Amino acid sequence: MSMRASRPWTIEDFAEWEARQPERYEFVDGVARMMVGGTNAHSKLKGNLFRALDRALAGRNCDVFVEGPKVVTADALTYPDVVVTCGPVDLRDDRIAEPLVLVEVLSRSTSDYDRGSKWLAYQTIPSLRHYLMVAQDSRRVDVHSRAGEDWILHTVLGDGDVELSAIDRRLSMADIYEGLPC
Repeated sequence: MSMRASRPWTIEDFAEWEARQPERYEFVDGVARMMVGGTNAHSKLKGNLFRALDRALAGRNCDVFVEGPKVVTADALTYPDVVVTCGPVDLRDDRIAEPLVLVEVLSRSTSDYDRGSKWLAYQTIPSLRHYLMVAQDSRRVDVHSRAGEDWILHTVLGDGDVELSAIDRRLSMADIYEGLPC
C-alpha cells in the first residue's frame, strides 16, 4: 500500500510519523509506502546475500545488515534488503549513516520502484559505491557502480561473479542463488 502525503513532509516529519506506526514504511518521492512481506524466494535470497557478503568481508572492518536498518537521504527513508557499511555504526541507532553497498531483491510489485525513484534517491548518498538489484525469477543481478560522478551498470547473468570493487570482493552467482530453482 502506498499513499501520497496530504501535506509536504520533511524526512524528519515522516520519520516521526513512521516511528509511531505498527508497520514499517518507506518514504520516497513524497510517497509513503508500507513494507509488506515477501516470498520465500525473496527471504532465501536475502539470507544468501547476507552470508556471502559476511563471509567475503570476514576480517575487515565492515558490517553487513539484513532486514532492518534505515537508510536516510535528504528526501527519502528506505529499508534496503541488505546493507554493507565500512563506516562507523552506532548499534543503538536504527540508521546506517554511510552505506557502501545497498541490495534490493526485486519482486513484480517493487521492481519499478526499486529501479526508479528509490534508485534516484540512492544516487544522492555520497558513501554509496554499489547498488545491486537481484532478480528472484532468474539468475540476474544488475550492479550499478559509482565511477566518479557517473554510475556504470553491469548485468551479471547465469553463473558469473558479481564484482564489488569498492570492497575488493567478488560474490559468486552460485552462492547468491544457492537453494533456488532458477
